[in-house]
Amino acid sequence: MTPFAPPLMAPAKRGLPAHLPGLPLAHAHVLPFAPLLALLPGLPPALPHALPQRLLLALLLALPLALPLALLPGLATLAHAQTVDYGALEATFGEPVTTSVTGKPQRATDAPANIEIITRDDIRRSGATTIPDVLRFVTGLDVRDYGLGSADVGIRGYNQAANPHLMVLVDGRQVYMVDYGRIIWAAIPVQLDEIRQIEVIKGPNSALYGFNAVGGVINIITYDPLKDKLDTATARAGTQSYLGGSAVGTGQIGNTAALRLSAGGFNARDFPAGPLSPADRASRQPPYDGNINADSRWQITPFVEAFGDVSAGENRLSDQEPPGVFGTERLSTYAVRFGVAADTALGSLGLSVTANSARVEIGEVNAALPVTVGEAQSSTVIQASDLVKLGLHHTLRFGLEFRKDADDSGFLTGGTISDQIAAVSLMWDWEITPSVTLTDAVRVDALQLHHAGILLPGTGLTNAQYDDTTLTEPSFNSGLVWKASDDDTFRVTLARGVQLPTLLQYGLSLRSTALVPPTVFLGSPDLNPAIVWNAELDYDRSLPPLDSVLRNAVFVQQTDDVVAWPFGTPLAAVQRGTPIFDSRNVGNTDAAGAEVELKGQNAAGFRWQASYALVATSDHTVLDAGPVPTSIVEYAHSTPNNVVIGGIGYSRDRLELDLLARWQSSYLDFRVNPQRTGLVAVNIDNYVTMTARVGYRLTDTLTLALTAQQFAQDQLVETAGPPVQRQIIASLTVRL
Repeated sequence: MTPFAPPLMAPAKRGLPAHLPGLPLAHAHVLPFAPLLALLPGLPPALPHALPQRLLLALLLALPLALPLALLPGLATLAHAQTVDYGALEATFGEPVTTSVTGKPQRATDAPANIEIITRDDIRRSGATTIPDVLRFVTGLDVRDYGLGSADVGIRGYNQAANPHLMVLVDGRQVYMVDYGRIIWAAIPVQLDEIRQIEVIKGPNSALYGFNAVGGVINIITYDPLKDKLDTATARAGTQSYLGGSAVGTGQIGNTAALRLSAGGFNARDFPAGPLSPADRASRQPPYDGNINADSRWQITPFVEAFGDVSAGENRLSDQEPPGVFGTERLSTYAVRFGVAADTALGSLGLSVTANSARVEIGEVNAALPVTVGEAQSSTVIQASDLVKLGLHHTLRFGLEFRKDADDSGFLTGGTISDQIAAVSLMWDWEITPSVTLTDAVRVDALQLHHAGILLPGTGLTNAQYDDTTLTEPSFNSGLVWKASDDDTFRVTLARGVQLPTLLQYGLSLRSTALVPPTVFLGSPDLNPAIVWNAELDYDRSLPPLDSVLRNAVFVQQTDDVVAWPFGTPLAAVQRGTPIFDSRNVGNTDAAGAEVELKGQNAAGFRWQASYALVATSDHTVLDAGPVPTSIVEYAHSTPNNVVIGGIGYSRDRLELDLLARWQSSYLDFRVNPQRTGLVAVNIDNYVTMTARVGYRLTDTLTLALTAQQFAQDQLVETAGPPVQRQIIASLTVRL
């Protein structure tokens, strides 16, 4: 969705002539709205924590109504605007821009958050066939492959199987599975050819994006069918019997209505099972993937736009579920979204409704799950927002969000576990001077849990315990940006992120007779959310003599009340000889790190990148107290401390040459031990992975490319799962 907003009256020295038409203050998707309680003058920092929750919530709900009235004189400057035109903005700035944090167009270096923009050219030159392939060579990201098309992605460490710390958006729609809070990247209904840019936003951003965004945000922005006529098709073939492709087509009715259709997928022979157990080996099947999507826009009036999109997908992938068990998962997904955005005298208003559903099947002959297990997952999200320009220097964005998530699986949950979450939020962007900007955002999430069904007897859990579970948690983000000169930008950010427990962390109710002895794994309705505190200092320096930008970041982070899965926690109880393990809060963990990146390109056609990322973590938990040897949330050893990324490329006439390489230090990964009684740590030695691509434009519309992924050696151990093999893929792209 691309809602409307008042025009930005930015001074020319910040890169935006005030008279330029079509420069919006809009965000690429609707964000919820939250109050500014923590920012009120004279308010003691500890007061929000001391207030009773109901009183705090009442104040937060009242503030968005009172604040605009207090600033009513500024409403005289309100004006109408147009939707975001990324093409016009790129032409103005001479580089990609973002509107993701404040709603106004900004260079990544000027935004009040650490953002890296991956352009459509970067995506093409990477030779990637999946989005994780694109993200692998981004500073501060950790990508782990468990099979063809199956990967987990983490930002600044804290990666794990079924990673719940990452928020992924496609044109404003949240895409994650509500069971583990994980991302199934192959199920995201977007083709690489229709992506305009991918924005990687590092660090906790819960107040801006929601409770999954404690590690960071991946914001995928596709071409606007109303503004971009995109007609393209790609066919791919390669080793591992790989066959795949995609097609994207756009139909437009003048400047009034447009529809973009896309479809794509692949099938292949997966990597050999390698060190996996006989049961895991037997459960692996050849992977395939297919997704279709329709994205529509209707310009009802110059000030009102309606939008809608529908998608469906089918895939079968080798994955980890539960964590440490490598089997095959089949997934059917459906999603529909519709909404409207309008310019009014009270600001840029947006409303959207999204419904997602998924059918998951796992198990088969898997020893931990000896029968096929079906999960029916659903999520309904309603979002409303208002973006208001007050005078020349203040911008407010209010938001409301309501969502209901449910996971129906008698085998895994004893029935249906569901939650209802209501949230309010407010963002305030204040241009203090032409060179100094302060952006603050606050959000409050209120959760109500529910369980329907029959829980395992003897565990002490009842439906009433779940129905009585409520949580109310605030989060905040604050960023101060100082443009010291045209070439120097400093950024200081502070954040409190909230990671709500996932539905299976709350509601798992599983008895596995395949383990020795038979074992019970339980969720817990008494879990506290994990709270992530983060402070960061960034310095970005433009180097015109080198045609480069140097980016630097240092950060410290603490996570309180870490939530651990029952698969790796200490023994909770023994009932009639049956061990019971449960989800629990296990303590806290600290992290500190730094990033340095140099990136550029020149008129001669050369481009380059080089970066170093350091993350050091320390755990203060109880995870070593029980018979399970270790846990997937033992972050101190399960994160590579050092990562070096390098790349070089060259373009001339119709030819493109690119080479990317990544080295990372050793870390621990985990899989179920041979006795099927718990997890065992597997040391993953330091390694180098490399990708090379040669592309040649045969005609103005036809491009031939050859990509070699992981080409330095035949196979490489990157995780506790199957080794990753070398892949050679040829592609032919037609772009009209």
